[in-house]
Amino acid sequence: MSRRILVIGAWFPYPPRWGWAVRVYQLTRQLAERHEVTLLTYATAADEANVPELESQGLQVKTVRHEALSTKQRRQAQLRSLFSRTPYEPYRTYSPEMQRAIDGLFANGSFDAVQLESTLVWPFRFPEGTPLVLDEHNVDYETYARMREGTRSPVRKAFYLVEEGRVRRYVHDAWRRSSGLVLTSDREAEMAREFAPDTPTAVVPNGVDTDYFRPGTEPVEPRTLVFNGALDYRPNLDAALFLVDKVLPRIRETHPDAKAVIVGRGGAEEIGHLQRPGVEVTGEVPDVRPYLERAEIVVVPIPAGSGTRFKVVEGLAMAKPMVSTAVGCEGIGVLDGEHLLVADAPADFADAVVRLFDDAELGRRLGEAGREYVDREYSWRRAGERLQALYDVVLGRG
Repeated sequence: MSRRILVIGAWFPYPPRWGWAVRVYQLTRQLAERHEVTLLTYATAADEANVPELESQGLQVKTVRHEALSTKQRRQAQLRSLFSRTPYEPYRTYSPEMQRAIDGLFANGSFDAVQLESTLVWPFRFPEGTPLVLDEHNVDYETYARMREGTRSPVRKAFYLVEEGRVRRYVHDAWRRSSGLVLTSDREAEMAREFAPDTPTAVVPNGVDTDYFRPGTEPVEPRTLVFNGALDYRPNLDAALFLVDKVLPRIRETHPDAKAVIVGRGGAEEIGHLQRPGVEVTGEVPDVRPYLERAEIVVVPIPAGSGTRFKVVEGLAMAKPMVSTAVGCEGIGVLDGEHLLVADAPADFADAVVRLFDDAELGRRLGEAGREYVDREYSWRRAGERLQALYDVVLGRG
């Protein structure tokens, strides 16, 4: 039975060139195959040019204008949020304009459920009795804990410590009050059930379009490492710095022609932090596949974060040899030595890369196994079926 579903997001999900946007775009399309879906999201002036594309795919789209904050504005918002009960990220996401848009949509008709794309949009009010399905892209307090453990800056460490505690309390309250909860891995679902045992949950992993991401035919550039990630997300920036400062120099001791290509959205400040000999930083690109295709090895040197990472399943879908930290491939179910190589310490990570440089047969075998695994377990249609099963519980069948 088709229902009216309202999906609310903090960013515009098209074009889907980064992890959050990919998940929202693909899951909203899956919902729209089964229900009448309205997407309400913040958007910049540039984003609004893409509204017709989403509407052509069966979505009703409503936007609230919201331009990206500068680094200075983000720092000011962080300081102000310290005097609020709401953690920083949801604090800066809330706006009276978005609340008025929500009120207006409900004034013109009811919705059978609202899907909230993470606790970023949890602070908004909805009519009493409206079922709220919370799609948790990450367990955010775990991200803060890992960033706190990994930073040497006393200021950052203090901020992460305070924010970790606030986010933990905030997230657990949201989990308990949700009508349904969506997690990206079994591990995170177990965490949620510990604190919200009465909330129905579903594991809906980040998927991949295996027709779009598939092995290519272009030649590989020897000794090229590719890391793909939005650099305005701190764990990705930390990963890139780990790669260029601690891993690449070790690799170049034995393979001096090795180079790292870092692909993903970032401002001048983030990109400037990464300029090194043997390092290419592209900024945002319209299509990441040509960069993955040219890579001899795809690397995922993520030291912190939570959730499951598109960069892993996309790289494996293209049958690329891969080296990842344990955190980087967490929750995906891949096995070290079967689908990819796993290493955490800088020397171990560098050794794993060199091992693949020197053993083309191992890289080929890992790439083929990774492609087969992702093709079997991580399609978006399968993700849509898992999400629908949760809606059957939340709303009742029929």
